[in-house]
Amino acid sequence: MAWTFYNSSGEAMIIDGGLANVVEDTTPQLGGNLDMQARLLVGNGGSTGIAISANGEVTMAAQPAVAVRNSVKDSNVTGAGTAATVDFNIEEYDQNADFASDTFTAPVTGQYHISVQVQFLGLTSASTSMLLNVISSNRNFRVVVDNSAPAITEFYMPFSMDVNMDAADTVTVTLTIYGESSDVVDIDGSSEGRTTFSARLVA
Repeated sequence: MAWTFYNSSGEAMIIDGGLANVVEDTTPQLGGNLDMQARLLVGNGGSTGIAISANGEVTMAAQPAVAVRNSVKDSNVTGAGTAATVDFNIEEYDQNADFASDTFTAPVTGQYHISVQVQFLGLTSASTSMLLNVISSNRNFRVVVDNSAPAITEFYMPFSMDVNMDAADTVTVTLTIYGESSDVVDIDGSSEGRTTFSARLVA
């Protein structure tokens, strides 16, 4: 079998024969974006896109993946119908730098799994309902709880959903409590992760 290659000057070089199989070359280097020796598939930006360990674990260094939490209590932010933007001031990790100012921004179009938990305190018997609003560019998701009877003083609301997002779409979270005469409800925060947000690209 004859192989035709081109040098840097564009001249054709014909080589007879060659490898019978790839196994004969123990250190194949297959182009700038595919390094099978180091088990790397490198993206156009030059950073590692996909890395496979010697044991078969696969990691993607730039894959969007975020986990954040609120570390301190935000006092008297809702209660009388005020929509309070939930604060997430501590990043546990932000693999692709996609989270800032309490907002997740999708770097590419895809399906993102969004998980939220908000814990809040200070409800009185006057409170009537609670609304957790996960606001995305394409669609809003609402979790509503009736608190008219019996009244409780503290509660947490979870949310988990795959969300369709286009590149540059955003997600923020708000909490609204109704029925109080004023904003007396606190959004809780601590090192224990009582109020949290996470997002990751799944497809």
